[in-house]
Amino acid sequence: MSDQVWLIGASEGIGASLARRLAKEGYVIALSSRNEERLEALKSELDGAGHLVAPLDVSDTNSIIDAWSTIKKWWDTPGGRQIFVYNAGAYEPIGAAQFDLKSIEQMLDVNLTGAIRSLSCIMPLFIERNAGHIVLVGSLAGYRGLPNALGYGASKAAINHLGENLKLDLAYTKIKVQLVCPGFVRTRLTDKNHFSMPFLLSADTAADHIVNGLGQNRFEIRFPWQMAMIFGFLKILPNRIYFWLARHLG
Repeated sequence: MSDQVWLIGASEGIGASLARRLAKEGYVIALSSRNEERLEALKSELDGAGHLVAPLDVSDTNSIIDAWSTIKKWWDTPGGRQIFVYNAGAYEPIGAAQFDLKSIEQMLDVNLTGAIRSLSCIMPLFIERNAGHIVLVGSLAGYRGLPNALGYGASKAAINHLGENLKLDLAYTKIKVQLVCPGFVRTRLTDKNHFSMPFLLSADTAADHIVNGLGQNRFEIRFPWQMAMIFGFLKILPNRIYFWLARHLG
């Protein structure tokens, strides 16, 4: 029996690459995002059968509930594990001098609150069945405060924190929790950056890292390893040293 994946944020970038790679590995996928036309086109490309499209807007609770009614029926059919992947993301490079409330609110809503809205649907079922697999896409950018990352950095730090919360709360259940923390990945979002992005990966390579990590027991799937090491080191630096480095290297 094939594992069933509900992938939110599937229409492009890492999400689309992840859908293709998962399908090649034999997973059956429910594709969700706002763009139904793009999801249908992606579905037609996927290997295997049984995939479905469940469009939604993560900023609209009723939209998520409507999509969930379809997903729940799908998950009630015989199959393998049920895996929930939250990959929806919004990004604008914003610093304090360009404070843009609307953009910051959108990033928080899509990157964080949308994940919580979605989890409110699946958690009762996972708890009832004492089974399931939750995958949240955070970021290495959530490890510490960064220049020109208002909104985005805060939302990803919160997602990283949320993943740790769930891991602890569900430690004595059979529900698996994983956090994905990428570095720089070439997508339409990172195309907005006008600075050097070291160790930049393609979306396909990012998808490879994620799929390889799903079958492992580690909580955090971090990549590329060079950036993961750098941010892991920065995470433990004393504030005074870190802020000096960030000001001079940012």
